[in-house]
Amino acid sequence: MKFATKLARTSADSKCALDRIERDVDRITSLVADIIEINFVEGDSALENTQLVRVGKIVDEVVQDATVEAQFRGCTIKVTGQIAGQVLGNRELLRRAIENVLRNGIRYTPENSEIHLTMMEDPSHAMITVRDFGPGVPEESLTRIFDPFFRVEEARDAMGGGSGLGLSIAKRAVQLHRGTIVAENATPGLRMRITIPLATTPTQALNVALRTS
Repeated sequence: MKFATKLARTSADSKCALDRIERDVDRITSLVADIIEINFVEGDSALENTQLVRVGKIVDEVVQDATVEAQFRGCTIKVTGQIAGQVLGNRELLRRAIENVLRNGIRYTPENSEIHLTMMEDPSHAMITVRDFGPGVPEESLTRIFDPFFRVEEARDAMGGGSGLGLSIAKRAVQLHRGTIVAENATPGLRMRITIPLATTPTQALNVALRTS
């Protein structure tokens, strides 16, 4: 940024230098926000003030917020299925996990294509699957993409940007709710699946609360 600032003061093409400064500011802003977020997720108080939350409602809110970003790239979010059950946990953490996975799909799916989000549930678990139609990930990197700051050295990485913390935040938030998150190549694209235990009755909710206390 200091170099770009110097160019902006001395170069005839100051617009190019200012554009570079703006990109760098955006990257720093994103990185700082993600570091603050991952510190919150890792904090001891991350699961304080737990409550019964409707997973389907959180997904609906995330999709509504992410639609503008998708439309900017000419993409649509196709939602199928529903989840009626509830999870005992931190609403904001669950929202961040789902949002980070969905925005990751939007970032890597080709322009003017779709992102598929599927909701399913069985008596004990809620399952949220997000599939994009981008270049996918090398098989050996499918587990490592959830590591902090890990970047895929392939076309997918070149298309993306970001700080490399979004999926790490999602994984930790899901784990705090005793859930799992996995990634697999969909050929084309990448499919990510979040599975979280449900607390569908007051008795089950109490049992979950006792196990997580």
